[in-house]
Amino acid sequence: VKRILTDKGFLNRERYGELQQLAQKLIGKAKLIIMGSDIELSGEDAQTKIVRGFHELIQRTYPNLRMLRGINYSENDIQRCLRQSEDSLFGNDTTVMSESEQEMLAFILGNNRSGVRTTLKSLVEKFERKPYGWYFAAILCTLAKLCARGKIEVRSDSNPLEDADLERALRNTHGHGNVILEPQIDFTASQVRQLKEFFEDFFDTPPTSNEAKALGKETAQKLLDLLHTLTPLVAQKAQYPFLTVLDEPIKTVQEITGKPYTYYLTEFSRQADSFLDLKEKTLDPVRRFMSGPQKGLYDEAKAFIQAQEPNFPYVEGDEAAQIQSILEDPGCYKNNRMQQAKSLVDSLKARIDAQLDSEKNIALHSITTLRERLAAMPEFSSLKAEQQGQLTLPLDRFLQGLARQTIIAVIRDTRRRCEEDEYQRILGQLNSLSQQDSPADGVLPQADNNQPVLPNQWLNTLPAAQFRFRSKKPGWPMRPMSIVISLRFVKQCSILSVTGKGF
Repeated sequence: VKRILTDKGFLNRERYGELQQLAQKLIGKAKLIIMGSDIELSGEDAQTKIVRGFHELIQRTYPNLRMLRGINYSENDIQRCLRQSEDSLFGNDTTVMSESEQEMLAFILGNNRSGVRTTLKSLVEKFERKPYGWYFAAILCTLAKLCARGKIEVRSDSNPLEDADLERALRNTHGHGNVILEPQIDFTASQVRQLKEFFEDFFDTPPTSNEAKALGKETAQKLLDLLHTLTPLVAQKAQYPFLTVLDEPIKTVQEITGKPYTYYLTEFSRQADSFLDLKEKTLDPVRRFMSGPQKGLYDEAKAFIQAQEPNFPYVEGDEAAQIQSILEDPGCYKNNRMQQAKSLVDSLKARIDAQLDSEKNIALHSITTLRERLAAMPEFSSLKAEQQGQLTLPLDRFLQGLARQTIIAVIRDTRRRCEEDEYQRILGQLNSLSQQDSPADGVLPQADNNQPVLPNQWLNTLPAAQFRFRSKKPGWPMRPMSIVISLRFVKQCSILSVTGKGF
């Protein structure tokens, strides 16, 4: 029984192989019919014939599948497709759009003309079915290319989606029903050309995009950058009052920033000329002033006015008033106003320096004369070196201060105080020191006739001097007396006249 079963199993395996060979042979000779027509395929290999038959079936069933050109897409390619137009030289040119992009754009445009709202979900369903048969990643990448070219606007809850938000919306399959696809507004060539010409004239650089949407967005970004450039300048108007002229331009720019890109292509052309005038008359001159050497001239003139204002009354001429007028002029940033201010500053500075030198020389000569007169006094010579230094120290300090002084009024006041106050104080101090050093302790000597006798060295002092002494003459009150001695002398004799209280 076992052998019989074994032999039958062996025969069955042989029959199975023969059946496989017969089936392959019959399939190889069989005719393939697709969509009611015979398909002629060469060769008798069954597996190859079946595979080629199904390929032909797919091509017949999904004729638009070839629009993908055999490119294999994945969801990771969405970000690359969104940026493809930025990397391509002809990224925004409709003539280089692939057949798949044109087919998808035509579908969206057709729905828009028919008043049908196109969602991302309906778009995927459309191109997954016959006659397209596109797979999910291919549909999303093709749509991403259209968005990058600015042919399609994508909105979610009425909010436009751009860049990272758009990528997230394409990947999120749960929200495809809320993502609305709308064709880009068709702008005329004239509108695009006008905006492009304005861009070149106003920003002094050509735009990087030629497509309407990208050009409008680039214009909006440039205006925002301009606003960010002007705002820090206006913040300096406390130091540069003329910058108040930027208040109105900033307000004007703020009114048109944040607008949708369509505004710059359709409505902005009516304001383009006024913006160009604003740039020529205000923005460019101010920016050149603040970034060029004229700003340094302004700072130099302003610092000069602030530092030398106390000296202006002592110098003839109206240069100071002219400089101040230029600095306060709201249009001082125009033309050659700063060159005029520099010339006036140089002229006035030279005159002030000359006047300062003159005043310093006068004060120096006056104080030096007082010092020499002090040093020539006999009482001064009789003092110790330390005492002499103590007396001359204030005069030396006045001389040192004159070298550093830049204010004419202060120089004159210093000379006056030295002559009228300080020198008299020094003389009083000298008198006190000389009396302390005299042998009679400041008491006037007396002759045989009981008349006060003045030392000979007193006759060589100033024409008028004051002395304090205690009288020892019999009958005179024993109290301090103030007397004024008028000296009239010659070398051979002395004529003395004494007047004073108590005599």
